[in-house]
Amino acid sequence: MVKRSLLLTLALIAVGCAEPIARNLDELFRQGPQYLDPETMEPYSGPVFGTSFNDSTQVVLRVNLIDGRFHGDFEDFDPEVNNAFLVNESLGSYQTGTYQDGQLEGPFENFYPSGVLRGHGTYVAGVFHGPFETYYENGQLRFKGTYVDGELDGPSERYNEGGQLTGRSNHTVGELNGLSETYYANGVLMQRGEYYMGNRCGEWIVFAVDPRTYDPCPDTED
Repeated sequence: MVKRSLLLTLALIAVGCAEPIARNLDELFRQGPQYLDPETMEPYSGPVFGTSFNDSTQVVLRVNLIDGRFHGDFEDFDPEVNNAFLVNESLGSYQTGTYQDGQLEGPFENFYPSGVLRGHGTYVAGVFHGPFETYYENGQLRFKGTYVDGELDGPSERYNEGGQLTGRSNHTVGELNGLSETYYANGVLMQRGEYYMGNRCGEWIVFAVDPRTYDPCPDTED
């Protein structure tokens, strides 16, 4: 009898410690930014997954809900999300990071389908903020820059798969502003000139030999 009671107790403990089963987000009721249990209409808490709009058998999101909002670590396989990495071959790549009370928050990483790191940065209140880098699948740096409140801000550089610098530029609140240079694959200068808030200004060299003149750049020192 004692042995049977012990086995029953252990079985109950095992059941109680089992991981909760993830629910499909499509099974929950969405009300604004929250997901509710359709039976109780209360904010749902627990692991969930999302599926592709075009293929209900393809899981594109794994995350947790607390009081109906995304919270904690996530894996996101959604191609539209991963297109933010400034490259086109996003199909099959995935992103990992953290949600806090429904918003993307903190460091994140994006990976190629092979598992090789494709890029990394930081979210603050759901948008890119801080240093941001992307890489080719061979590990070579592809792009580096800095975001402020979701907009490129400050100097950035671009490289080809062999490590050759292909361009550098500067942004101010998302607009090209300041010196911009582009290079051919062999490292020869293709074009160089200044931007002022998205528009070319002053003297430019285009296609390495073609000089062009635009309206003078404003005196930004005043």
